Amino acid sequence: MNKYRLRLNRRIIGYAEETEDGLLFRGREGLWWMRGKPNYDKVDLYVGFQDKFHRDVYENDLVNYRLNAEAQMRKGVISKNPESGIFGILDLKSKHFTQLFVNGLCLFQSEKMEIYSHLFNHPELEDIIHKH
Repeated sequence: MNKYRLRLNRRIIGYAEETEDGLLFRGREGLWWMRGKPNYDKVDLYVGFQDKFHRDVYENDLVNYRLNAEAQMRKGVISKNPESGIFGILDLKSKHFTQLFVNGLCLFQSEKMEIYSHLFNHPELEDIIHKH
């Protein structure tokens, strides 16, 4: 099942989910359903897991995360490797890309990851991502 975050420029306007009956749109808060197709120009894909607060993680989310052996939190952006199409975390400091899943197994624990913002709210970081 594919899920999407819908944006108009830099503003989240809602979400969509593929169902047997087609796309189902829901509002920004997720508590009400929208009739018809919303007006959006950007789509972020759901990557397949939730953060420690049970929020769906989408591409372009900025996250604090911790590797198993480290006590210190790191900052990264959820992105897709342009060559392989695989989702991962691009560390904002080291610029190292670590894929999220290997053979269907998630390499990160939800309890050790939290969304703190979105790349589209921080245009100053976009150069880092596009150079990757």
